[in-house]
Amino acid sequence: MSLASLLRFPDFSRRPALAFISRRSGPFDGEVTLDKHRVYILPTKIGVLFSLLLIILLLGSVNYGKSLGYVLVFLLAGVGNVAMLATWRNLAGLRLRAGGCAPAFCGEPVRFAVQLQNVDAMRRYSIAISQNGTEFEVVDVGPDSVAQIHFSKTSAQRGLLDAGRFRLSTEFPTGLFVAWTWIELKMQCVVYPKPATRARLPVGSSVIDGDQNRLSGGLEEYSGLRKFLEGDSWRRVSWKATARSDELYTKEFAGGAPELQWIDWSTIAAGSAEQRLAIMTRLVLDAEAARRHYGLRLPDYEIPPQHGTLHCQQCLKALALYGY
Repeated sequence: MSLASLLRFPDFSRRPALAFISRRSGPFDGEVTLDKHRVYILPTKIGVLFSLLLIILLLGSVNYGKSLGYVLVFLLAGVGNVAMLATWRNLAGLRLRAGGCAPAFCGEPVRFAVQLQNVDAMRRYSIAISQNGTEFEVVDVGPDSVAQIHFSKTSAQRGLLDAGRFRLSTEFPTGLFVAWTWIELKMQCVVYPKPATRARLPVGSSVIDGDQNRLSGGLEEYSGLRKFLEGDSWRRVSWKATARSDELYTKEFAGGAPELQWIDWSTIAAGSAEQRLAIMTRLVLDAEAARRHYGLRLPDYEIPPQHGTLHCQQCLKALALYGY
């Protein structure tokens, strides 16, 4: 295996020589500074060719006794040493903070954010982030400022997804050397169950129309039509509008109590727990799209009826973490 492959696909368990890097790579509790013990540097392919060129020039100068050849070799070697220090310094000293991630559904890419804080007066150029050999973003970090850089992982199952170890690297300014580090921050993302394509309310589920659940004597006022969604009450279907367009439409009213719905684990018929969670996920999304007040009942947990983005996220998180 080549050196480049070794740097991109580290297997610390099979390469004891890399154990010291593993110990310095984390996981860290949300924050770490890239001090001199955590930044490593090696020549790139161009750097290796540059070194071979210097050796050839040196041998030629020795063989033919060319003083100007010695001057050129030592001058280029000095440039190489300065470039090596500049590349290493471009990465060393950065502070990394976990930037979190947005929840995603199973099978979708999860995007993790890492904050790069530069506390020095110098600008950091071309900082790249990668994982498993795939490079995601390259950013610059201004003096005494913070930048965000992102990498993605594909979620294979619901629950909590660990960000894992990622690689930061830079080849600035000459491309002769690459400074790099492996870092793992304690970052987790909630992965919601993959929703079923379609789901119907089970027979016997608790759904109460708003006009049957009034808390006051106020009358509902007709406010318009919208397309029929799975789980809508058939009592509110506008059959006249349906006859004109061959599509189902639901009447909407203002001023009355909202329609209530319970999404109950015990009423869902499915062959496995994961299929049941997928159906309940679809029902939550449909109920939120229809702006109903809905509640969630799991075997050991219950969320009272409500609506809105935060309530939807709370229900989806409960489904994602069921059994954990």
